[in-house]
Amino acid sequence: MSHPLDQCLSGSYIRQVNHAGSDEPNKVPFGKWDSFSWQEFPEWEGTKAIMFRSPDGKRVADAFRESATATMTYPCDEFSYVTAGSIKAHVHGSEKFTLKTGDCVYFTKGQIVNFECNEDYANVSVFFGTEPVTMV
Repeated sequence: MSHPLDQCLSGSYIRQVNHAGSDEPNKVPFGKWDSFSWQEFPEWEGTKAIMFRSPDGKRVADAFRESATATMTYPCDEFSYVTAGSIKAHVHGSEKFTLKTGDCVYFTKGQIVNFECNEDYANVSVFFGTEPVTMV
């Protein structure tokens, strides 16, 4: 009997989400980053796909397609990996930088960041908080 992950690795990209945060072995979320169910995310002029949310809401993994220009004060930590396009970022008190496809970044709670997404920007992110993550 084949495992669904074998099919994913072979290229058929079956996906599985885990919105309830179950730790059961058969509930491991996986799939190609853009294969999940997408919903509108107007705050960032784009869409989002939530892959995992822990039962206490303090950990969330998802994917985003965004095109906004915005400033944000981080309510939690975020690790992000750019899957398409680019984004300009300026962490207040530091230098400006640009993240491109294949780059990653880690922002910490309390940092204030200015963002400028290009039109085809996309990423996968994991949010970690001491309180439930409500921004996504």
